[in-house]
Amino acid sequence: MSDVPVSVTTAAEVIQPVAESSGSIWGYVAGGVALLIVAGFAGFKFINKPAFIINRVRKRNLKEIKKLGVENSDFVMDLDKLLDSVENHATKNGMKGTDVVNIISPMNDTARIKTAGDMYQSMIYIANSINDTTLAREFKNKSKQVKANSPLMAGLFKRAGI
Repeated sequence: MSDVPVSVTTAAEVIQPVAESSGSIWGYVAGGVALLIVAGFAGFKFINKPAFIINRVRKRNLKEIKKLGVENSDFVMDLDKLLDSVENHATKNGMKGTDVVNIISPMNDTARIKTAGDMYQSMIYIANSINDTTLAREFKNKSKQVKANSPLMAGLFKRAGI
């Protein structure tokens, strides 16, 4: 006698013909792969929008700024103005998220940004590149007044790896 119960052997006899008659599973595999490709494409289209990129930048910066406890500083308001202006420019001109990343990339240039004044200079450059001269003029006036050793700028430089 074997140790296998009789109910298992009878179940195996019933299940085996059902599994053999179900056919090939390649249709299901191909359908799953096609579904993943479509979902990936839809996700990329969602992520590659200017509003999504700007919101991610704001979230990341706000998280770092909250650590420092300076949510209501002038720099945060200036950064929001710049990001709003970039988002409006991008949506008006039908740009994609990768274009927005290229526009705001001077703010992440660790080789050029060493002080708070340099950060404002990069913001002036971005404002000029999107043809927002009033915002560039406002940043130019503030860049002359900024303190080089503010804790906010030190935290942002630390996050940027400077």
